[in-house]
Amino acid sequence: MAKSSTYFGLRRGSTKSHTFSVVDGKQITKDRVEGCKNPRTLAQMTQRCLVATIGAAYSGMKCICDHSFEDLTAGMQCMRKFMHENLKQIRINMEYGNSFYGYCKFQESSLVPGSYIISSGSLPKPLANAMIESVDATSGKVTLLLVSTTNGTVAEVAEAMGCKLFGDMCTVALMYPKADGSYGFGAVRFTYKSGESVLESLAVAVIGDIDSVVPSFTANALKVEVLVAYKLDAGATVEKTYLAAITSRSVNGSWLRSPAQFNVQDATPTFAVAISTYPIGQERFLNGNDVAVAASAIAQQGEDNSSNSQGTGSDTGGSSTGGGSSTGSETAGGDPQNPGDGGDGLDQD
Repeated sequence: MAKSSTYFGLRRGSTKSHTFSVVDGKQITKDRVEGCKNPRTLAQMTQRCLVATIGAAYSGMKCICDHSFEDLTAGMQCMRKFMHENLKQIRINMEYGNSFYGYCKFQESSLVPGSYIISSGSLPKPLANAMIESVDATSGKVTLLLVSTTNGTVAEVAEAMGCKLFGDMCTVALMYPKADGSYGFGAVRFTYKSGESVLESLAVAVIGDIDSVVPSFTANALKVEVLVAYKLDAGATVEKTYLAAITSRSVNGSWLRSPAQFNVQDATPTFAVAISTYPIGQERFLNGNDVAVAASAIAQQGEDNSSNSQGTGSDTGGSSTGGGSSTGSETAGGDPQNPGDGGDGLDQD
């Protein structure tokens, strides 16, 4: 791998023999990979499933997660932190069979529910008593009860949200089930303007999939009615809708954050359901690998191939119209679930 600097500026993309990318503002040039092996083992497909899931989550929550990690530059550094932390968590989740994360099916790129870490920093966690009070699928409304205190005022509620100083902010992130089976994401930001005991001391703004909010202060609690942009799932409930909160404070020109993570207990699809949709090749039986999942996937591929009349593939790569055998070869081949990979043996996930 080499660093390059040219008269034409930074480049991205590929030529016949080189691939160009930009990392931390620097040009990186690599030899273009051709004809690599792609046996589609269970281990490979598992990794692709995990990366696809976390990648889809970052894309869905990028509006705040690309700058939500303290002491990191917005953009690439925050994305790496998000990917690193959540890949670590989702592997633990998979290892112990927990249901804290859902998984993306093959070639799906929509946000699925999960206990995603969306922020990290040195400020204390806010909103100890935050909750979702109700979800109304017919009106597309989610009602939040952010803080409940005894004999509280707006100023006391703001302090409980982590807003102790003028200009402090508390951002409440919301992950909700959409009618198409995926999840939407949006956030409501409250900025502390003064220490007065009136609702106007908090300025409100929204981002992501949230259309508007209606805040009110009753019964010593800050109540927020959130209207979402997409139609809610007909079966949307409080249990299937999740919130997390991030406090932000500017100190000497740098922004401090509080740590935040969604608390999800029943995410779907499960890993077993998701991995069964991936085209898995033959496992190496003599190496002690578990072939149960692979055998099921291969059988399904065989059924798909029997109805595929576009071609039979070859050992040196499939044609541009797809095809391929159910088990593939050491140099890959056409893939009936992924036609048109040009015969270069690269997976086009």
